[in-house]
Amino acid sequence: MKEKVIIKRLEEVIYKGRLLNIPIKEDHIVKKSIEVFGDDEPCIIHQSFVIKEILTNLLELFKDKDIIKGKDYIEGLSFLNYEEIESISLELVRKK
Repeated sequence: MKEKVIIKRLEEVIYKGRLLNIPIKEDHIVKKSIEVFGDDEPCIIHQSFVIKEILTNLLELFKDKDIIKGKDYIEGLSFLNYEEIESISLELVRKK
């Protein structure tokens, strides 16, 4: 996943970089690993698989848009390791 994303809280950039490196809550990774693999102490292979699955779901939110607002996708963005999801926005930087 080479996509890049910009995460802002109001107008302040709080993350800018590769989608693969966005901050994800550790407990969300473990929860997803339990769902998929029955593994509550996921190895790096299970962690990588789960993270890619989470990010694939995130990319689906961007299907027809470049910016998504946290207030519209609170549940879908709950994996992000940020407080007050409703006050952030994510912009997918598409290659031209």
